[in-house]
Amino acid sequence: MQDKTVLITGANDGIGKATAERLARKGAHLVLACRSETKAQRTADWLVETTGNEHIDTLPLDLADLHSVRAASELFLAEHPRLDVLINNAGVYCGSLELTSQGYELQFGVNHLGHFLLTLNLMPAMQCSKLCSRVINVSSAMHTKGGIDFGNLRGERGEKAYDGTRAYAQSKLANVLFTKELDRRHGSELTTNCLHPGVVGTSLANKKGKLFTKAVWSMYKPFAKTPSRGADTSVYLASSPEVREVSGRYFNPNQCLVKPSPTARNEQLARRLWEYSAAAVHEFLL
Repeated sequence: MQDKTVLITGANDGIGKATAERLARKGAHLVLACRSETKAQRTADWLVETTGNEHIDTLPLDLADLHSVRAASELFLAEHPRLDVLINNAGVYCGSLELTSQGYELQFGVNHLGHFLLTLNLMPAMQCSKLCSRVINVSSAMHTKGGIDFGNLRGERGEKAYDGTRAYAQSKLANVLFTKELDRRHGSELTTNCLHPGVVGTSLANKKGKLFTKAVWSMYKPFAKTPSRGADTSVYLASSPEVREVSGRYFNPNQCLVKPSPTARNEQLARRLWEYSAAAVHEFLL
């Protein structure tokens, strides 16, 4: 990974931070794209001290605001001529209905739509050749429980009808569908893959989950995978020569190719989601 530029979203905590550490030790030039600039800089300083790799930059990025995604994209392109690996890692879980700055359900907006726009805007830095750049989308086995409710992506059905777990599954399904369609449209220019990291002991469910969810997760978390183990497949997809030409696929926590759900393999649904997403972010495209 020497001289490779890697952008990781949500790199200040959990799997993202663990991924950053592992790739920093491999000599990558890292860009930590995080909502909190303070936390991002703290992580960058820690990585320099821990790994000895001084090529660590930060990038302010709020995936819940498409204005921020566009601004981050412009800043990155102005400072970096090439992007070798984009790891769309950041994620959020909500127990109650919340909306993004543009009015989309928060989990769909952050976990999918913000990353969709970021990826499209950074394409100029990635389109050097198929064997040059890799896009990695961190999904979840929860995608198997999801469907895409196009009539409720802005929370149209209201708080009473909101199911946080169902919305999370929907957003993770969107990650897989996006991977498939990005490969179909741009597979000659880059590779794109997605993964399930396993059940990892992060703070994901503790931040915006309801009290019961927080309590259950707090009891279960000590028995889950460590973030470092959860980063295994992201690091593998970012760095291994074995997957240099593999694209449009879904990997499990053991770095094995597996089939995603039948819904995730629905080409018509993938195209429809792409078209919806493209229309949603149109005014923020570079």
